[in-house]
Parts: sequence; structure tokens; C-alpha cells
Amino acid sequence: MFNASIVASNAAMSSLEQIEFLTSNIINGETPGYNGKRFSFRDYLHGGIIEDAGYSWKQGKEMVRVGEPTKMMLKGKGFFTTVNPDTKEILYTRLGDFHFDRNGYLVTSEGYHVLGTPLESNLQQKGNSGYRSIGTGKFETHAFADPFSNPQKREYAAVNTGSDIGKPQPLNLQMDPTNGLYLGKYEKIRIDKSGVIWGKYGDSEVSLYKVTLRNFQNLNGMKTFKDVYYKQTADSGPALPCNALVFNESLEKSNVWTKIEVDSIIEAQRTYSAAINSHKVADRLTQQAIELVG
Repeated sequence: MFNASIVASNAAMSSLEQIEFLTSNIINGETPGYNGKRFSFRDYLHGGIIEDAGYSWKQGKEMVRVGEPTKMMLKGKGFFTTVNPDTKEILYTRLGDFHFDRNGYLVTSEGYHVLGTPLESNLQQKGNSGYRSIGTGKFETHAFADPFSNPQKREYAAVNTGSDIGKPQPLNLQMDPTNGLYLGKYEKIRIDKSGVIWGKYGDSEVSLYKVTLRNFQNLNGMKTFKDVYYKQTADSGPALPCNALVFNESLEKSNVWTKIEVDSIIEAQRTYSAAINSHKVADRLTQQAIELVG
């Protein structure tokens, strides 16, 4: 009877922990870049014990943000790389909700700097251009649509983006206050699927940076920070190259399926109620046994 009381108590506590996990997922079901928490059970004979099983890494759906070129979404495993300018700590995130700060740095909503590698400027030509002297790279001439027209109908020339000319650093495309152009030259920017940032120069484009993406061998070995940020640990292994695609003018929705989480929390509440009732029955039986012995 004492064992029955312990088992019922453990089952109730485990159900409460399960409800806590599920509630966190439901609350963040509409939070872009949020990955659902996962848990596992062990020791069923003693009422079950909840264990943190990391996060769900399935792909979230796309949230289109047309007209916002600094918003990005990753398709595939990987993370954007950011740095806290105050502590110099590297933080990784799936949330590409970026914007330019007052100094021209591409930053997160918390003010973390997004990292990118500067590129040798290569020209991507559109038709007959008067700007062919820009950069040192070669380009191929192909007719293609205005890159800033309908995103669904864009076509681009096959151009080498240029080799890296430095290490990852905070992305800066500050506007020149005298003419309102990025870096004083570029009217608009575009980010392609490989993460290369292009600046529109006249009727052509110039490669500027490549957004730094990283992946890890053991994703669940990473340490979470503020729900949508992760830190490298010994368990996660070192940062690895990443082949995820970058979708511009989009954000990744939470990968939580709210309906499934709600169904699970209802089941957990039923389990909790049954465990509490079992505990009461065990207490009554224990009291009766004590009275009979006495």
C-alpha cells in the first residue's frame, strides 16, 4: 500500500511536469523561430519520471514578409550566427527576424549582431550596363528580370559570388546620410538562397557578404538561451559548415503543432486526476489497515 501511494505520487508529479512542458509549447506556438520542447519517460514501475529530451528540429512553416529584405528563413538544419556585442558571446538562432540598427549593423530584436563573411565584389549584370568596372570578378551575361519585382518571377544571372576576403564579422551596410544609399553606393539589397547579400548598383548587382550559417553534430547537446537562441557546448560538438537554404523576405514559424499539444495536455490532465484519485484510495487503504492492526 505504501508502494501504491508512492507510485501514485510520482505519477502525479510527472503529469505536472508534462503539463509544464506542453504549456510552454502552446504559449510559444505562434512565436517565429521557436522549436518545440520534447520529453521522455523512464521508470514506469514507480509512476514514471519525466526527462528533458531536447527540442524538436523539424522544419517550421514559412511566414512571408514581402518588402522586408532583412527577414530570413532557413530551410534545412542549421542556424544563423550572432554575437552579443557586450559580452562577445556567440549565439545561434533559427529566427531570422533581423533589422538594421542606427549604425547600419544587421541585428536581432535583442541587438545581437548578425555575422557574415565579406566577399570579393563580383558584378551580376542585367542587360547593357554602365557599371561593368565595379569589382574584379568575372560575370556572365544573361537577361534576367528586375530582382526587386515579383519574388515569384525572379531570375538571376549565373555569376560567381566572389571568394571570401575575411573572417565572419558583424554585417554592416550603413546608409550614407548624404545620398541615402547603402554604403553610399547601393540602392537596395537582396539575399539569395545561398545567403549571399547583393547590393543593387545602377542596373546591376554586386556581391557584398555571405551570411554565416552553422550546424552541429548533436543539436540537443546545445544549451538553450531565451527560447530561440542556443549556445555551443562540449556535448554539441564544434560548429560545422551548413548547407541550409536562405529564404529572403520570410520568417520560420514555430514548429509546434498546437492541436497535438492541446490533445496531449488534456491526456496529461486526465493522468494527473487519475493519479490523485489513486493516491487517495491508497491513503484510505493504509488508514484502514492501521485501524485493523490497532
